[in-house]
Amino acid sequence: MIYKGKVAPWWYVVTALINGVALAALIYQIQSDNLSVVFIGNLLLFLILDLYFVPAIFKNEVAISKKEVTVKFGLLTKEIPIQGISCVRRMKNYQASFAASFDRVGIESRGMSAVFISLSDSEAFIRELMRKNRKIKYLL
Repeated sequence: MIYKGKVAPWWYVVTALINGVALAALIYQIQSDNLSVVFIGNLLLFLILDLYFVPAIFKNEVAISKKEVTVKFGLLTKEIPIQGISCVRRMKNYQASFAASFDRVGIESRGMSAVFISLSDSEAFIRELMRKNRKIKYLL
């Protein structure tokens, strides 16, 4: 079963601001004929940020198979064994994660750090996950 990730409006705003600032800096540097090393470094920084923000808009999903949960968030992928999951909780957390919204589901598993995801239908995801592993605790 595949669950679509949730992308909040602020994600689009941040992506547009990053690209707007990069474009404005490029135009300013070209007009002043001053393409310095600092400018090239800043441009590389904006490109790296774009590699995180833009692909997450198009590839943001979580798949549950028989034995594992696969989180795909832009260029990043994480696999979590279902039998290793100990707790699932809904939270509003601002920690960096595989989520493009602050309405998140935290997945805690043995031997791994917690993974935070943001889904359009969190309730269906949690029900399916608990059906596959009855030992998972669900905390509100």
